[in-house]
Amino acid sequence: MRSNVFFAFACSLFALLGQAQGDAQVPAPTLPEFTPIDGIIAVIGQGIVLESELEAQAFAMRAQMAQMGKSAQELTATQRCNLIEDLLFQKLLVHQARLDSIEVTPAEVMDEIERRLAYYIQMFGTVEAFEAEYGQSVSEWKAEFEDPVREQLLAGRMQGEINQQVRATPAEVNQLFSSTPTDSLPLIPEALRYRELVMQPAITESQKADVRNFLDSIRTQVSTGKMSLTLAASRYSEDPGSKYKGGCYENVGRGQFVPEFEAAAFDTPVGDLSPVFESDFGFHFLRVTDRRGQTFSACHVLVSPKVDPLALNSMGEEMDNVMAQIESGETTVDDAIVRFSTREETSNQGGRVVNARDGGTLFGSDELDPNLFFLLNAMQPGEISEPIQLLDEDEQGYWIAVQLEERVEAHRANPTQDFGYFQTIVENELRDEQLKKWTLKAINYTHVRIDPPYDACTFDYNWTAD
Repeated sequence: MRSNVFFAFACSLFALLGQAQGDAQVPAPTLPEFTPIDGIIAVIGQGIVLESELEAQAFAMRAQMAQMGKSAQELTATQRCNLIEDLLFQKLLVHQARLDSIEVTPAEVMDEIERRLAYYIQMFGTVEAFEAEYGQSVSEWKAEFEDPVREQLLAGRMQGEINQQVRATPAEVNQLFSSTPTDSLPLIPEALRYRELVMQPAITESQKADVRNFLDSIRTQVSTGKMSLTLAASRYSEDPGSKYKGGCYENVGRGQFVPEFEAAAFDTPVGDLSPVFESDFGFHFLRVTDRRGQTFSACHVLVSPKVDPLALNSMGEEMDNVMAQIESGETTVDDAIVRFSTREETSNQGGRVVNARDGGTLFGSDELDPNLFFLLNAMQPGEISEPIQLLDEDEQGYWIAVQLEERVEAHRANPTQDFGYFQTIVENELRDEQLKKWTLKAINYTHVRIDPPYDACTFDYNWTAD
């Protein structure tokens, strides 16, 4: 019965078509024209590279070029091919990350989106200028970028897994030095090693209470959705290391941060906000974005109480008295640092200042506050300066006197004096080599297809090798 019904229907259809073709007055039907919204550039593993992803990368590159004062016109074919290969590499990392069950949390994705949005808005000046440049509202932009940002975070985590074991041995460092021609070794500029005596007024309990109440109000706005944590960090946080990164730190091992911060990071459920808490740096609240064993990722806002100007002036008089005791021989520089210096990170190590760049105690002229450099540059080893008033990175006033310990003359780089310099070069080369080997191996056992016209690009890797 079903076959007869289908046969009758087919006959009726052919009859209608024949009648339509025989009637000259009835125009043939036309198909509507469609404008493609998106298209597939390539397939890699279980993932795809979309045309929209390429355009998003092109937009980011043009924005970066504009920020650097360069022309932000359409990209060249070579630049677009480079972006495509970057996307292929990212998709390869994502493919392997999913095979290895590596994950990122929704909170991490949203915080990264907010961080990037804050960067773009700062770059273009206003939300309206950003929307006009990108051609989408902020909410549309966020929705479109959720999946790409998740994949970028996954790719970054996978790359970290690949390179985390790279370490340069002393033998490799010496081999690099031996194989580098003498005239190719860089000239290391003069460097100074010094100690400091710092005096800064203590913050009163009343000042602390004012800051805690203010930060509580910011936390309430974040918790109720009136303000994003990224925006709160960019507006109010006084942590220069994370302020313009959405307030975020990723993959922090236990023991790297102050105990109060770590306690909040391990006690707060992932995705939730901690209460406001105090540390040596000021008052914080944080959101935990990920936690794995003894490692966590978190975004925070830090606000510090401010030094009272009157108390600072009074401490200047106390600083003069301490310096007078040193000059008269009543006390030594060592004793003065232990007894009077209020900067614990240096007073606990005899006043010696550590260079954050490499963990050493030598500073080039361009790494010092200009005021300190001019003081130290005119001194001989062992001399101590007159106290001067400066501002720290939090714009807090303090008094400081410095003692020059050593002056290392300019010289050609060598592993004895500049081990860290050669170690960094070797480890970067090792990471590049390891990542290259991993990529070549991964391409061999991953299905990759690149569609025209992008298959005509010249890539660094042979992505479609059989």
